Amino acid sequence: MRTLALATALTLATLLAACGDKAQTASTAYKKSDAPAYEGVKDSPYVAPGWQAGDRVSWQHQLNERAKFQNEYVRVQ
Repeated sequence: MRTLALATALTLATLLAACGDKAQTASTAYKKSDAPAYEGVKDSPYVAPGWQAGDRVSWQHQLNERAKFQNEYVRVQ
């Protein structure tokens, strides 16, 4: 009798734990915006100097400049 009660309690605890999972769907906080990356963020203190928000050419230029400094071969020369 005691074993049956313990098994029942363990089964109920397992079932209740499984029901406590949160839904793993994307909420509004995790959805990406439809704006292109070169549009930038409004009033960001981390904007690189010389980059104008919304200008795709200057955005690509800034990415290329940053990539140059990540290449060890170029940095050593």
